[in-house]
Amino acid sequence: MDTFGDMEHVVYRTRMDRVREEMKKQGIGLFLAGPSSNLFYLTGYAVHGDERLFLLALPVEGEPFILANVLYRDQAPAGELVLWNDGEDPFALLKREIEGRRWSVTRIALEARIPALFSLPLAERFPASAFVLGSPLTDPLRLRKDKGEIDLIRRASGIADQALAALINRGRYWLGKTEAQFRDALVAELAAGGVKAWDLIVAAGSNGAVPHHVTGHSPIEAGKGLLVDFGGSLEGYYTDCTRTFHFGRPGAEFEKVYNIVLEAHLAAEAAAKPGNVLGDVDLAARSVIEKAGYGPYFTHRTGHGLGIDLHEGASAARGETTPIVPGMVFSIEPGVYISGRLGVRIENLVAIGPEGPEVLHRFPRDLGHCIVPCGAVIE
Repeated sequence: MDTFGDMEHVVYRTRMDRVREEMKKQGIGLFLAGPSSNLFYLTGYAVHGDERLFLLALPVEGEPFILANVLYRDQAPAGELVLWNDGEDPFALLKREIEGRRWSVTRIALEARIPALFSLPLAERFPASAFVLGSPLTDPLRLRKDKGEIDLIRRASGIADQALAALINRGRYWLGKTEAQFRDALVAELAAGGVKAWDLIVAAGSNGAVPHHVTGHSPIEAGKGLLVDFGGSLEGYYTDCTRTFHFGRPGAEFEKVYNIVLEAHLAAEAAAKPGNVLGDVDLAARSVIEKAGYGPYFTHRTGHGLGIDLHEGASAARGETTPIVPGMVFSIEPGVYISGRLGVRIENLVAIGPEGPEVLHRFPRDLGHCIVPCGAVIE
């Protein structure tokens, strides 16, 4: 049987070895990962979990294997497979395999997304083992992306920029269309570029004041704003972007709020550099908004880590002490939300280099480029 060391992409072997190094430090003998972003990170294999047990078994010493139902025989990644058939007890098989290899199971780390459907039977099969959360083994590694990972996120972000431009350039066409119609068109445009969209937020008018508005059938209207929070995954890596548009020349309040949010966004971007911590990014944005008197209307963190998961790792949040280091990728997305009236959010991704942030989106952020001409209507 092939081993994972023989895989075409040796990057996965390297990642496993780095996890093993941390396992040694923490006295962990075995790491179990089910269908998840960590499985993808360690093997390059993406599979949706179901009621059948599927696990990567990674020992601190020895060759790893994947336990899978025979249905996955021709899909699982290269490496040793331990297969079971419907009607068999996969937990008993797992226990026999581990005992036969004489692996240490005094402490077993479980990947965070292994459900109780599997974690409880595992605890029953290994009653003398101490089970611990596996996130500390993988999260620090995934925090710093390699060049290939950043290239994928950069490409996905460029496709997202082009997709949004293709839609918003239709201008007045959108008047009278619904949030859902705009969302569906944007999903299709992203798909044409190879990006699989997640659940996009399209918020027309006062719906923009709800940060996680559920896209519905509200119409896009002249004299109103349109907040679009969108993105998706390309070859397993995400992009995420938000722009707030206005159909027609905006009124004084919208213009004032928009420029405050843009100033906060740029201040946060300037703070996103090695030598600072993630909390400094949040403080930079929050200080601008609070100084302008809109502090109570900025109701969320300034940004979140991103990669294989849409939200992963440490966030740019108040009090977050994680140092900013090269290889990090996170969003910068301050916003102001005035219930019943308007909402403005501006979001870009940044990849941290030795000298500071690389902005991964090129779609313009200034208000002039985010006004959609449709007459002289003022909100």
